[in-house]
Amino acid sequence: MSSNLIPKAATYLPVLDNLPNHPRFQELSGVEGENREENLKCQIAALNDYEAIQCWLAEFKETPTTYRCYQKEAERLLLWCIFVQKKALSSLTRDDLMEYQVFLADPQPQALWCGTKGAKRGTSAWKPFVGPLSPKSQDIALSVIYSLMSFLYTAHYLSFNPLVLMRQRRRMKQSQQAQALEVQARILEDDEWQAILEALIALPEKELEEKFYKYRLKLIVYLLYFLGLRIDELVTHNWSAFRKQQGAWWFYVVGKGKKPGKIPVNPNLLLAIAEYRRFCEKSVFPEPEEHTSIIVRSKGQKALGARRINGMLKGLALEAAKQFVDKPAKVAKLKRFSAHWLRHLSATMQDRAGVKAKYIQANHRHEKLETTSQYIHALDKDRHEAMKQLTLTPQAEVK
Repeated sequence: MSSNLIPKAATYLPVLDNLPNHPRFQELSGVEGENREENLKCQIAALNDYEAIQCWLAEFKETPTTYRCYQKEAERLLLWCIFVQKKALSSLTRDDLMEYQVFLADPQPQALWCGTKGAKRGTSAWKPFVGPLSPKSQDIALSVIYSLMSFLYTAHYLSFNPLVLMRQRRRMKQSQQAQALEVQARILEDDEWQAILEALIALPEKELEEKFYKYRLKLIVYLLYFLGLRIDELVTHNWSAFRKQQGAWWFYVVGKGKKPGKIPVNPNLLLAIAEYRRFCEKSVFPEPEEHTSIIVRSKGQKALGARRINGMLKGLALEAAKQFVDKPAKVAKLKRFSAHWLRHLSATMQDRAGVKAKYIQANHRHEKLETTSQYIHALDKDRHEAMKQLTLTPQAEVK
């Protein structure tokens, strides 16, 4: 449908939480959606599409990064349904979602849908998009929507999942191998990792605040690297997650999908913990009942957020990039660095250190070994060396 169906009086779009009060939503709430399940009892407490989305999002409350990503995609879809397609989300068909994919590639009118990054939600400056989505971002958006629709179908809120019929889903599955190669491209080379460690060592520590910043950042790097944590896991866990059992330290974690696990604590990490805690005037090692945040804003108790931690790590990577002024490709790579790269690097370096694949899988809490295999490639060097034996001329027959 044409974007000119949006009323001229609309100068900005409501955020997801304010949408139920909007007159347009009340007309297209999904209470009588054409795809609503009528024969089976709905298993979620949802009368309309907004409430159904909230039930789905509640599944990801424990993983803030995932929650924000899923909320963003659900918000975009619901706003598009109401202000562009003029249909309830629970009335969408395969053809509607095909049109939505076209819209993702070029959200129009841009003045209404696209704005500057970081604008405050709920203000006229905030927009659902920064600009058109790349093919990869479109894949991610549709994957999230597929998760939403599957949840609503399984809960008997919808009678079917229209995304099942899209060829796009098959193309997304075929791209998994390409995604694995892209993951490997984000793994730091030895000189890049060394540059980050050197930048960390070079941080000033003359003033008390500088020393705290340095010790805290060092601990962040060590925790993400030696434990292979996701950044949300670092933010949401506290010191009591460290437990000593039969003389060995473990980190007990509840990760993605509320899946519990425990990770061995490396001696180098234990030294960094002791160094940081001495500076903060705490006991050398964590106590069982110490339910305070690991990474805090100051010497107080308030946890440092994921965005701030990521910003600190990006700043460190930019310092490291100064060592590669004559290598623009490495500079560009380090500018893309994020906390999750340390999780990738952790798996790779465990592999290189000779840690068995099944142990790496357990440490990273991957459900499938295939996921772990994206990060481990110790055989790559041997495979590369073996290919050097290939020549243009026939080899003498072995007798």
